[in-house]
Amino acid sequence: MKTLIKTIQIIVIGLLVSSCVSSKNYANRINTWRGADVNDLINSWGPPSDIYELPNGSKMYTYLYVNNSLVTTRHSQFADVTYQSTTQNYCQTSFTANKNNVIESTTFKGSSCISLK
Repeated sequence: MKTLIKTIQIIVIGLLVSSCVSSKNYANRINTWRGADVNDLINSWGPPSDIYELPNGSKMYTYLYVNNSLVTTRHSQFADVTYQSTTQNYCQTSFTANKNNVIESTTFKGSSCISLK
């Protein structure tokens, strides 16, 4: 019985460590877009799920993936349902670009925001 408990503990610790590393890698990956032109982002990632204009004239470009599929229609309604559900695997990534189309900040949230490199 003690061996089984130790094995389960090792597996859980391994999953937690790999999750942190993967999220950190994802953060590093999206942060490489800071200072880039948002048009280059769109050429690389494709059309965003949503674009929101901020009061200062900047724009937030958001990509929402649910179960590894890009959500492109009714993003806001779908996002509300996704955030309320703990069973969905999702990743929401946002890039904020200034009036000159230069990406100034990045954010992400969700259980599927991982990267191996």
